[in-house]
Amino acid sequence: MMIRRAAIQDLEQIMQIYARAVQYMHVSGNPNQWVEGYPSRALIEEDIARGVSYVVDRDGVIEAVFSYIEGEDPTYRQIEQGMWRTNGSYGTVHRLASAGRLRGVAGICFSWCAEQAKLHGCSSLRADTHQDNRIMQHLLQKNGFVYCGVIHLANGAPRLAFERAAVAPDGENPGVNPGGAYSGMPNAGGIYTEGAYSGITDANGMNPGMPQQKQKGDGRGYGIASLILGIVSVLLFCTCINWVTGILAIIFGIIQITKNKEQGLAIGGIITAAISMVLSVVLYLAMWFGMTNAGITYEDLLYDQYDDSYDSDGSDAWYDGDGNGSYDGGGNDGWYDGGGNDGWYDGDGNDGWYDGDGSGGYDYYNDPYDYFRDYYDVQEPGGNQFM
Repeated sequence: MMIRRAAIQDLEQIMQIYARAVQYMHVSGNPNQWVEGYPSRALIEEDIARGVSYVVDRDGVIEAVFSYIEGEDPTYRQIEQGMWRTNGSYGTVHRLASAGRLRGVAGICFSWCAEQAKLHGCSSLRADTHQDNRIMQHLLQKNGFVYCGVIHLANGAPRLAFERAAVAPDGENPGVNPGGAYSGMPNAGGIYTEGAYSGITDANGMNPGMPQQKQKGDGRGYGIASLILGIVSVLLFCTCINWVTGILAIIFGIIQITKNKEQGLAIGGIITAAISMVLSVVLYLAMWFGMTNAGITYEDLLYDQYDDSYDSDGSDAWYDGDGNGSYDGGGNDGWYDGGGNDGWYDGDGNDGWYDGDGSGGYDYYNDPYDYFRDYYDVQEPGGNQFM
């Protein structure tokens, strides 16, 4: 295996590798870095013509491709939210991509570039990548690069800038953090022994001060709530409550999917909520068509619901206008029965209390003072009068 300059006959393999890299970026959460056909065929042909395009060749098969360019890069003149570690000449690594068959190929390329920079008197090696390209950020960190700040491409797009020392004082390895110009670079254990970040552990593989993206957490609370509410909504699909629980299940499920890595519970909650709503709609439609075919209207249902209460034409309801129930206006047994025989306050019966025409208590037609005959009888002479 060797690293050599790319030749024009390598162009097809190179473009295939770049096409694979673009596709991999999209599926790994970085869809915005290489867009609009970048890197184009014309650009790679230009790199090959300038002699700055290199390939990792393993028995005639290209495993990786990159561009290595020495000299000033115009996009590196201004840097924000930080500063470069060195001010001397430097080499730059661009457009690194792998065929995906060989592990550790990125480290091989970076080491070769650092060696070239050292041989040509450059003080450092520089590179940049998109904020969403977490994989490349990790590879840069792993291979001795330090985050320095934000640079902008010619079109104004921001990129995270990294630098790795190429030549260390007294021939020391630049990754060992010797101090001086290389102060603040991590040693092999990831510990910042000197400089502004002295004593800080880079536990996550990211340099202190580097912009951190919000990462999805591992919480499952919203997912559990979504699933429970979804199950409840299925159980209650025949009621209106299922719409409330179903909507809540969907809301919690969306929150879970947005904020956390665990998505299975949330998806289950959303699906069960959707099923409950579909079942509910099917049930309502079936009831509606069934009523329509049977000639039943909503008013009929409402009437039937109150048929036994305040029924004006039934037999057993309170305040029944024509039946037998309590307060029956025309029956026989109702309270305040207007035409029966046994009702309280019966207007036409025989035994009702306060019966207007019967024989019962407080009968005003046959015996007006019947109730007080033996007590407080003040009307009938000869009676048992107490007063």
